[in-house]
Amino acid sequence: VGAGGAQYTRANMAVDILAMQENLRWEGVAAEAHLKELSRFDEFNFYISEYFDPPAPAANVLDAVAVLMGWSGDAKQIVTKITGQRHTDDELHTGHFQRFLRDLGAKRFADLPEAEQAQLLGKLTERIAWPKFDEEQQDYTEVTPMNSYDVLKCSQACFHLFEWLASLLPEGTRPPRQIHIDIRAYHEKEAEL
Repeated sequence: VGAGGAQYTRANMAVDILAMQENLRWEGVAAEAHLKELSRFDEFNFYISEYFDPPAPAANVLDAVAVLMGWSGDAKQIVTKITGQRHTDDELHTGHFQRFLRDLGAKRFADLPEAEQAQLLGKLTERIAWPKFDEEQQDYTEVTPMNSYDVLKCSQACFHLFEWLASLLPEGTRPPRQIHIDIRAYHEKEAEL
């Protein structure tokens, strides 16, 4: 029971109101705006240094970048290729990062071999180990499809990467911005406020 006697359910306790509002704010924005927004982020190396085992949504985004760019390696190695930094306290290499953004912006899904297309599509749309409680079903679901909202909850920079990568996919194959469990919980929480 919260302030004023409000009843909190597992669904509305789990939803991050601010992250959902930010996710909804970006809905319908041109993909190029996400690339532009990425130029303002130097959080990649700090974020991955803090979490050597990044949450599944962020890890999938980094793996998808590696597929698109033709790279291999773990999350830390991928971030080093993005930023040019080996450690959080290394000097920022803005020129290196800007080259990455330029190269990223030039990549196209259709230019990838079929196997890499399938791999990229899989990383951006697969169901990942990311448990959620479904209030309607009164049950936990252990896996969740990749979606913008869950990526944003992990990292704002990965969110903008995810949005850019998703824009490269064919129209009918793109991942959802959020799943019904989360948007329903968001609306319930919003109604309480």
